[in-house]
Amino acid sequence: MTMAAEDIYISYHDKVSAYIRGKLDNHHDAEDLVSQVFEKVYGKIHTFDESKASLSTWIYTITRNTVTDYYRTRRIHTSYDEVYELPAPEKDRDMLDTLADALMILKERERDLILLHYYKGLTLKEVADKMGMSYINAKVIHKNALTCLRQAMGT
Repeated sequence: MTMAAEDIYISYHDKVSAYIRGKLDNHHDAEDLVSQVFEKVYGKIHTFDESKASLSTWIYTITRNTVTDYYRTRRIHTSYDEVYELPAPEKDRDMLDTLADALMILKERERDLILLHYYKGLTLKEVADKMGMSYINAKVIHKNALTCLRQAMGT
């Protein structure tokens, strides 16, 4: 890999930032995630293999995973710290772990829709507008995602 860290930042900062801002409403959290992405990129650049993926694909994967981790972490903290204010029973933790695993089975678009609808509290109409799809399409994706989650969780 011969591209300098500064060149990587200049080439990919705007794309990474735009992607993250499209997934988060909080500007400060979005900026923090952009920083985290480039820290990961610089820290793992020695593991990048051009024969497996292009640099842009590799950076996009790191970006997507960072956003997913953000939502997973925020969801858990919100559930336990703000709602219960006490440690959750082991059964609840197991269910949240199962749900987190099931969410990772979903396609990215399905997962994004579920997170925006249930975590962010947007209506399906608002989710459709935010994701650039029709309301009918959002309803179909929502139904399919819930079916997949139910099967993955065995409920």
